[in-house]
Parts: sequence; structure tokens; C-alpha cells
Amino acid sequence: MDDPELRRRLAEFNLLDAPGHLLRRNHQRSYEIFARHVGDDVTRQQIALLIALSKNPGSSQRELVEATGIDKSTLKEMLGRMVARDWVKRERDPNDNRAWTMQITPGGEALLADRIEGVVAAQREILAPLEPADRTAFLRCLRVLIGHDEPMG
Repeated sequence: MDDPELRRRLAEFNLLDAPGHLLRRNHQRSYEIFARHVGDDVTRQQIALLIALSKNPGSSQRELVEATGIDKSTLKEMLGRMVARDWVKRERDPNDNRAWTMQITPGGEALLADRIEGVVAAQREILAPLEPADRTAFLRCLRVLIGHDEPMG
């Protein structure tokens, strides 16, 4: 390496102090924990959608974007796959014939009932290395980073 400035900057850079790197590694860790507890035939985003729909039946796609943080185009594709698997159903919005509302189906409820204990266990394992007070602070910091200062429902 011929650039002394680059050498200096790299010498000062520590991956274990790089938030993007740490978030990626923790994302990978949480994915593996989730798959072990819940299975690999349903994703964390699909579970999040099923939870959101069970708490707010008849949600619009816009409301689901707001509730889950899943972007609009990804949500549309996911809902199509979930409709095909009979986990959710689309219904025309009675107040706006151009819009759709979403409902969780009995199949989606059965899936959620079957997997919710695994979801809870995965969340516990993800946070297990932290002391209880640190878990609360960690979750608060994560919410701040995504623009939510209060716990989400």
C-alpha cells in the first residue's frame, strides 16, 4: 500500500467500532436464531405482518407499511406470496373501491399460533447476552435509530 494517508486511516479504523458492520453481524446472528426457533419456511417480515394484521384486521397496505417498516414494493410482493399460501386475504375497501384491505386468514392464524412461542424464544435469545437494564436501553436505542421514540405495538 503506497498511500500513507490511507494506511493511517485504516490503522485507526476498528470494525468493532463501526455501527454498520456491527448491525450487519447482529442481523445475521438474529436471522440464525430466528430460523432455529421458528423455522426457515416463514420469514421475520411475514411474522411481523401476521402480528400486525392480527392486531389490526382490515389494515390497508399503507397502514401495514407504517406498522412494520417494510417498504411498499416489498410489502406488495410479500402479500402476494402470503395470499397464495392462504395466510392473508385481500378485500376491497368498502370506503374506497380502488384500495384493498388485508385480513389474516384462519391459515395465517394457525401459523402464528404455531410459531409465536418460537418467536418469543428467539427474541429472548437475541437479547440474552445483555443485562436486563441494557436490554431496555438497547431496544430504546434501536427504536430511536428507526425514528420511533416509543415502543411499537
